[in-house]
Amino acid sequence: MSFSLPENIKGLDGDDKLTYRQLKARLMKKRTRNKERNAYYDGKNELHDIGYSLPPVATDISVVVGWPEKAVEVLANRIVVDGLRTTDGSKLPDVVEKLIADNALFESMSQAHKSALVNSCAFVACLQGDVEDGEPEKIIEVFTADHASGIWDARRHGLEAALLVEVADDDQETPQVLYLMTYEHTVVIERSGRSWAIQSDKANVGRIPCELLAYRPDDKRPFGRSRISRAVMSYTDSAVRTFLRSELQADLYSVGSRYLLGASKSMFEAPNGQVMPKWKLLLDSVLVIPDNPQTGKRVDVGQFQQASFQPHIDQLRNTASLFAAATSMPPDEMGVLTDNPSSAEAIDKAQKELCLLAESCQSSFSLAWLNIIRKALGKDAVELVLQWRNPATPSRAASADAAVKLVSAGVLPADSEVVYDMLDLNDDQRRSLRVYQQKKQAQEAVAQLRAALSQTTGGVNNGIVQGNTSASESRVHEAS
Repeated sequence: MSFSLPENIKGLDGDDKLTYRQLKARLMKKRTRNKERNAYYDGKNELHDIGYSLPPVATDISVVVGWPEKAVEVLANRIVVDGLRTTDGSKLPDVVEKLIADNALFESMSQAHKSALVNSCAFVACLQGDVEDGEPEKIIEVFTADHASGIWDARRHGLEAALLVEVADDDQETPQVLYLMTYEHTVVIERSGRSWAIQSDKANVGRIPCELLAYRPDDKRPFGRSRISRAVMSYTDSAVRTFLRSELQADLYSVGSRYLLGASKSMFEAPNGQVMPKWKLLLDSVLVIPDNPQTGKRVDVGQFQQASFQPHIDQLRNTASLFAAATSMPPDEMGVLTDNPSSAEAIDKAQKELCLLAESCQSSFSLAWLNIIRKALGKDAVELVLQWRNPATPSRAASADAAVKLVSAGVLPADSEVVYDMLDLNDDQRRSLRVYQQKKQAQEAVAQLRAALSQTTGGVNNGIVQGNTSASESRVHEAS
């Protein structure tokens, strides 16, 4: 069974029915383009209309160019969440720690970011878990654009409605559960054999329990743009064709083409009358041609100059440069060597463009993640901040040097969260430092109390000694 959704669902009436049909139509319409982008990301894209340049012997040649995957990965590696922290720097509540652990939240974030880059957007939802079945009470689940769709509310800057599809873990992507979310409620629809039935209907308050992660959204395209753009796909196809031509030249034309003067067609016919294939003539290391039986003249054999690979190399370099420009990547990242490697300034410029893209993603993704976390925590929600890894990926030494200078100048306190952010410390490291600081502060407090107590005791003793001395001197004076 292929991916298909029911046309009508029993119990779904009125506005919900219209919303479901609208979202279903949008989802099915976008799936074709999304599957194409997924194919490019996985290196399974197919070329079309290139039969004019491929002989039958080369039809089975498979060439994979991993540039689209590289374009996604190089940016996704700069959009990494290292942890969560409270705005006041206090310890994370246990309920937040449990939510992170139950949902493998940081791993889910990484997967969602890649999906958003590939398909322009991804959806993250807060669902009610089946505790009796061993599920967490609150589930934060990511849905790719292949299995979800939504309606954007520009006035509220969020989703007005969403249709999310859970599929079976099989090759057919068989839908199992549907979630229809609106401002009024969330309807859970489950498959039962060949029919579908509503299993639950829960009221919503405020934003719907689903957020959109969009790459480079704007007013015209709120669902973003794919990192695998039309330009990326076109340049990838061009690179594949270039590789195919070079493979053919290496196998068929590297020997060099030969020419024959005074030959007849019958010299190249097999006993069954079939003409010998041209590619076989090219690959034969020994070519035996008899004299012309009618005239007795010998056939003159010559050879053309071997074809050069340089045109293919030049074309591949040109395509790699265009691809790098379209994706803000340094040309050296494409795996194509050049006679003049990129200068430090050119590499730095490309890195800065990637950093700007990553910072833009961090800004928009943060809002979505924090909204969905607040929705999952409910009444236990606290003010949280996402800890993003520095997209510039500076070395530890450079980060430490910058932090030391700011602390030494008195701009930042040594144990502040800002310094921890500059050093890209993860949650475990921050937690260990906080425990150490608390222990150190407790030891300092005990030392101060001891010092104060020592001073107080010393003052009392000195007063007693001085009093005794004065009394003794007075008695001596009276006796005299």
